Amino acid sequence: GGGPSGRRRRKMAALIPLGGPQLSTGSPSYETYYKQVDPACVGRIGASDAALFLKKSGLTDAVLGKIWDLADPEGKGFLDKQGFFIALRLVACAQSGHDVSLGNLNLALPPPKFHDSPSPLQISSSSDAHWAVRMEEKAKFDGIFESLLPVNGLLSGDKVKPVLMNSKLPLDILGMVWDLSDIDKDGHLDKDEFAVAMHLVYRALEKEPVPSVLPPSLVPPSKRKKTPAFPGAVPVLPASPPPKDSLRSTPSHGSVNSLNSTGSLSPKHSLKQAQAPAAWVVPITDKARYDEIFLKTDLDLDGFVSGLEVKDIFMHSGLSQKLLAHIWALADTRQMGKLNKEQFALAMFLIQQKVSKGIDPPQVLLPEMVPPSERTTSVQVSCPALLYSCSQHLPSPGFLQCW
Repeated sequence: GGGPSGRRRRKMAALIPLGGPQLSTGSPSYETYYKQVDPACVGRIGASDAALFLKKSGLTDAVLGKIWDLADPEGKGFLDKQGFFIALRLVACAQSGHDVSLGNLNLALPPPKFHDSPSPLQISSSSDAHWAVRMEEKAKFDGIFESLLPVNGLLSGDKVKPVLMNSKLPLDILGMVWDLSDIDKDGHLDKDEFAVAMHLVYRALEKEPVPSVLPPSLVPPSKRKKTPAFPGAVPVLPASPPPKDSLRSTPSHGSVNSLNSTGSLSPKHSLKQAQAPAAWVVPITDKARYDEIFLKTDLDLDGFVSGLEVKDIFMHSGLSQKLLAHIWALADTRQMGKLNKEQFALAMFLIQQKVSKGIDPPQVLLPEMVPPSERTTSVQVSCPALLYSCSQHLPSPGFLQCW
């Protein structure tokens, strides 16, 4: 390219003739990196020091292992200066999308990048030069971002959630990733915030712990003016109530999100439930137990369970299908054909009452039975006739379609 980066690349290539020990000649960035790992100029870098430094390249362990093998071909367990420079060149190869091989050492490449040690050639350029999300990573993430059809350059939690879930990471980790990447706490991710989220997911898949506070090097340059870059200044609780449509399913379905068993994404959102009206018939201890069953049953993690998903649990109670149909109808207050976590707990409670105490479910939900999150809306919803007409034809499986 003819731009500054192209010029820099040609300059770099000229600065690093390869061949024999003079690999280091005149390359300021390589010298700087070397001083970081061998400050006393001992002339050798132990495996653990080298590994710690190279890990900051953001490359996978597999790639770094290959780089190490090429840089320490005799398996000495340490690198001399020459070996370290070869490792740096190979990191630069990998970061630029080239194969890690000694044959590529002569390529003209920009210097390698490492987290929290901005490339020395870039320090002077501008305050936002260094971002831990690498360019080629960012290009990949931008592609995913566009494919999710952002609205006004933003993706809602509902659109991001399936991508996060796809990683198969534990839900509490994904909750932390969302909280860290939604830097302006608006319940949506812009392109840069989405890149941060994906970067954190990939790091977590490499078994790196998710940080509790976003490190300054990960804050997107576009957000640095507005965001305090030091941990002490990051507010622990958002000033405004959590947005309706971040990763939790929207409250309009009365659903408390399925992302983790406390029913909220992160500790700061769980305050919401503590303030729910106290007088709900489902005891707190039972609710916790039902929530666990719900999480195991909600296989597609959409925050709802379908009739098909709960059929076995309900039938296990030994109650008649007609009675179970009635309980389902009472719990499915909005006739959506599926239950959220609270509605499921209510259904389980009604089944439990009948099984253990012989108490029949009411014809219509009593006010204290209505799930707390739905109490602002219409309280009593009579059972849909559909379920009755359909549960008359027992034991035909048609009944299950109502579920």
